[in-house]
Parts: sequence; C-alpha cells; structure tokens
Amino acid sequence: MSETLSTPVAPGPPSTPKKKTGKAIIFYLLAAGALFVGLGAFGIYSRNQWTAEMQVRNDQAARVLVEVVHPQPSNGVVHLQLPGQAMAFTDSPIAAQTSGYLKKWYFDIGARVKKGDVLAEIDTPEVDQQLAQAQAQLKVAQAASDLAEITYKRDSDLFKNKVIAAQDFDTAADGYAGARSTMIADQAAVGRLQALEAFKIVRAPFDGIVTARNTDIGDYVAAGSGTALFQMAATSTLRVYVTVPQAFSSLVKAGEQAELTVNEFPGQTFQAHVVSTAGAINPNSKRLLTELEAANPTGAPLAGAYVQTTLDIPIDGRGVLVPAMSLLFQGSQPAVAIVGQDGKVKVSKINIVRDLGTRQQVSDGLSTSDQIILNPPPGLATGMHVTVVKTSELVETD
Repeated sequence: MSETLSTPVAPGPPSTPKKKTGKAIIFYLLAAGALFVGLGAFGIYSRNQWTAEMQVRNDQAARVLVEVVHPQPSNGVVHLQLPGQAMAFTDSPIAAQTSGYLKKWYFDIGARVKKGDVLAEIDTPEVDQQLAQAQAQLKVAQAASDLAEITYKRDSDLFKNKVIAAQDFDTAADGYAGARSTMIADQAAVGRLQALEAFKIVRAPFDGIVTARNTDIGDYVAAGSGTALFQMAATSTLRVYVTVPQAFSSLVKAGEQAELTVNEFPGQTFQAHVVSTAGAINPNSKRLLTELEAANPTGAPLAGAYVQTTLDIPIDGRGVLVPAMSLLFQGSQPAVAIVGQDGKVKVSKINIVRDLGTRQQVSDGLSTSDQIILNPPPGLATGMHVTVVKTSELVETD
C-alpha cells in the first residue's frame, strides 16, 4: 500500500486589501490635518476674543471711580446751621445770708415763683440774742449821750458867762462827742443785726422756676458758706450760645434773625436774634462765641437744652457755591475737575470770591449743570476718563 505525500503551498497576499490600507492612511492624514487647522483657527479666535475682553476690562479698571456734585447758585444768603446751648436768662444760687436752722421751706423743684415770694424761713436763736444785747447796749449809749449833751449845753452857758474855766468846758465837749460816737456805733450794730434778722426770710429775687432745693427742715445753714439753699432760673427768655466759624465771623451782626429747632419738639421752630459776640476769635477753636436771645413764654425749649441754630447770613450773590473738598491745587490758582458727558475730565481754574468754610463762593467759569468731582484723586488731569458712581448734594451746614 502506498501513501501519497503532498506539500502545502503558502498563500500569497491578496492585492485588493493592500490598496485599501493605503487609502485609509491618506484619509486619516487629511482628517488629522483638517482637525489641526480647525483647532488652530479656533485657538486664534479664542485668543483674540480673550484679548479683546481683557482690553475692555483693563480699560474699565483703568478708569477712576469718582463722586460728583453740582454747584449751587449763590442767592446772596448763607443758611448757617450751628449747634447751640440754650441757657436760662438768669440762673442763680439762693444762699443763706444769716446763720441758723432751717425752720420751713415753701417751694420745691419745678415750682414757679414770683419776685418776693417766701422760699424758706430760718430760725436764728444766736442772732436773736445778739440783737437783744445790742438793743440794750444802744439804750445805755443813748442815755449816756443824752446826759453828756445836757452837761455840754450847761457848761457852754457857764463858759460864756466866765463861770467855769475853758478846760472844764473842753472836758464836757469831749465827753459829749465820745458818748455820741458810742451811741452811733451801737445804732450801727443794731442795724446790722436787724438786717440779719430780716434775712431769716429767704425770698425769690426774680420771677422764675426753682430748679434745685439743697436743704431740708432742721438743717444748719451758715452765712457765707457757699452752699446754696435753692437754685433758681428765669426761663421766660433764653440765652443761646453758638460758636461761629472764623469764615463767617465778620458777617454776624447784632440784630440778625435766627431760628431754633429742638429734637424734642419736632416740626416746631423758635425765633431768636443775635445780641452780641465775644469780639475775638478763640485761638484754639478759631470760632467766634455769639450770644442770641429767644423769647420762651411757654417754657419750651427747656433751659440747658441742646438746640440747632440756623442763621441767615447775607453775602455777595455773585457766582456759584462749590464744596471745599472739590478744590485742586496744582499751581498758584485753585481749580476744580469737571466731568463731561463723555466721561472725560477737564481741569478748570476758578476764582474764589469768599471762603465759606466747607463751601467756596466762585465768581465765574462754572454753572449749576457742571459735574464737579469731590475729593479728586492725585494725578487727575484733563483728558482722563473717569466713571461717576455717585452724585451728591451740596451740604449747607458748617
């Protein structure tokens, strides 16, 4: 039996698949190139857009944020508002003028009294005894003076008739003069003690209100001790004291009218007028102490209260008013920074007519429609761009 051996033949690579592989490579290369070009174009676009956004942000960040105010017209009157202190027209301690023990008091705090009303009585046993003794001594002195006068008149007649010597007459004359002097001294002592007796009755020296009572029945009171039995205030007229800034000191005159307001009486105003000024600026505060008077028939406001005072001070009515915080000093002449509608700054020099403290009166070059920068930052110059974040009102208080 015979076997037939066959040798296997290795298959050759097909020609068609080889062509497909080459085309796929080319396709992938083209796709990768297109993707690369697309990504590059997108990156360039994104970078340009980011650059533009950053430029906008940088421009916005570079702009200075400012607060502006509109100038006010100068109408010839400045409404000067100042804090003040309302005081009683008369405020006096009522002290004892004689020593003793308080017997009785008749009025307590808050009581309205008239001039001459009895506030209290003082029991003065020592003064009573001294007065009785002085009156007795006065009687003795009067008797001695009367006797000396009789002797003097008798010796005068005798001397004229040359009955007695001149020496005897001189002795009688001297005795009469001495006795009379003693009597006059005793009369003065009695008068002094009688005055002290009159001070046993403590009376109100003026119409007003009892604002304090510092004693009670049985208390010992001493004349000249400095301790007041009562405190009284006349409040039908109030004195109001304010301190006027130096810039306005020359404008405040006696007779100028003013209005008072008190927090405890909302909606109410009280009339006052300037009475006088200190006539000198306080070297520390640079202010002028000014006194006003206000009629107060109802007792409101209360004496000692804090009040707000408004003075209408006449000034030259030229130009406009700008806040002092808006001034720029980049040279010898002051200036202000004006913001235009396009947000650009224009630095404009001004001419100050009058320094009004927190405000300056400018004669020309500005209008009420201008936007003036408050607290201009350093380096601000014409042409710079700024952003207005707030528009404020020009405050009138000083």
